[in-house]
Amino acid sequence: MSSICDICSNKCWGIDGYDGSCCSIEGRDFIMGPIRDSVQFVNRLNDKLGRNFQASQVLIDFEEGKNLFPDKASWQDPENFPAMRVDVSKAKLPCIFYNTHAKFCSVHDIRPQTCQDYFCEHLMGEIGMEKKIQDQPSEKPVIDNGTSDPFST
Repeated sequence: MSSICDICSNKCWGIDGYDGSCCSIEGRDFIMGPIRDSVQFVNRLNDKLGRNFQASQVLIDFEEGKNLFPDKASWQDPENFPAMRVDVSKAKLPCIFYNTHAKFCSVHDIRPQTCQDYFCEHLMGEIGMEKKIQDQPSEKPVIDNGTSDPFST
């Protein structure tokens, strides 16, 4: 059996060469939130990097989020905030901490509890785990080309 890291970095959702769906919005209605331990996360981030980040630099609040993705229902619900900030300059719309080249989370060791607790349906099946959080999305990601296969044309 593959490790969780290997599955998520190289065969996310069982698709060879696909990675980091849980860390990216892509073409679906998905949000990386709520981050309930946001104050603690920002403190851990500041300690780790020796900087003084403000929450608004790494998280998105409801007012910003609802305007950023007005066509996505999950971004219109204030209960889903604060959410992880996404890199809108990249097509996958990844979390700003997800390194799309190396295929890993750059703050994995201090990531928020929401990220620690998240296991997609595919990963739970791969590691033989029962679904532990009821409200986790089980929707396979739809890639920009309108399919579940990121490599189809």
